[in-house]
Amino acid sequence: MNFLQQKLNAVIIILFLFTATISFSQVIQAKEWSKDIALFRGKAFLFNDVLGGASVDVRKFSVIPLASSKSGELTTLIYKSEELKKEGLILGFFGDYWNEAGVTFQGYAFKNLPADKAKAFLNKIEKSIEDHKNFLQEDSDNNNIYFKFDDLEVLIYRDGDYVLRIFWKKFDSTWENTAFRRSKRRFLKNI
Repeated sequence: MNFLQQKLNAVIIILFLFTATISFSQVIQAKEWSKDIALFRGKAFLFNDVLGGASVDVRKFSVIPLASSKSGELTTLIYKSEELKKEGLILGFFGDYWNEAGVTFQGYAFKNLPADKAKAFLNKIEKSIEDHKNFLQEDSDNNNIYFKFDDLEVLIYRDGDYVLRIFWKKFDSTWENTAFRRSKRRFLKNI
């Protein structure tokens, strides 16, 4: 190889490493902000899709971020509107996607669970873990449990602590046990 070819190869490698570093940084940055993004975008989802949209009358509601998973793939928000007599839990799903040009972007969607349905969902997860604790601990590398709740599918296994994977639409989100318990505790405290 001649000197010019070696220089060209070196430039290509440096550009590749630089591009890979920038792409990785964008993914990490997006995940770091998912709780803030969930709150910001969750408010629009809440008043447009859950509380009935904007009105000529001034309406009040509160929304509180509860917890997000370490991965940033799942966030939880609690909402309440006393005048509309509506309250519940919103699950915010986030995922990284790539378009045909290789550009990374973050997709998101929200799932509303009215208060009674949210309590039933959170309780079913907790009861499933409790009822099958021995099975899950017997062979934590291989034993799993799963169930369906509404249009959500839940897979539970152990990886040190309990890990929940929530499947909904095209999302496959990890919800660590700590984030789940924090969400449940704060939800029950505020409802």
